Amino acid sequence: MDTRTEPDVDDLRTAADRVAHEVGRLARVLTHLRRHEKGDLAAAHVLTHLAEAGPQRVGAIAHAVGTDPSTVSRQVAALVAAGFVERRADPDDGRAHLLAVTDAGLRCCEEGRRKKVELIATVLSGWPAESRHLLADLIGRFADDTKELDRRITRRSGGES
Repeated sequence: MDTRTEPDVDDLRTAADRVAHEVGRLARVLTHLRRHEKGDLAAAHVLTHLAEAGPQRVGAIAHAVGTDPSTVSRQVAALVAAGFVERRADPDDGRAHLLAVTDAGLRCCEEGRRKKVELIATVLSGWPAESRHLLADLIGRFADDTKELDRRITRRSGGES
């Protein structure tokens, strides 16, 4: 039996307004911190996606990172030139190619992740363990629920079959 009740609309809107404000504030702080990093953040997203998902065509990458194929093509060209991504023949279609992360690209991703973990660990170092774990759980839940909302909206707008 579901014992949940409908949320108070005013409370829900107040909480949503606060979350929207805090997410925006966090995004601005992260953008400021990224100014100290070298490299193209969008290309880093493409590289990270390929490292996690494996070899893919440009269209699949564009869909996954939420941009258009021409933008991904430019980012991939820079990643190929840097030696982080390579083009491979697509075994299912000889006219097409798959993009795959090289060993250098994997090392770059690992270094980026290590830096993020160090930064976040520094921020959370004064927090009690329970709060750190709760934050991780809530951010994960928020991301999952937001992704599900995106899927529903995409299906309704005809962007997905």
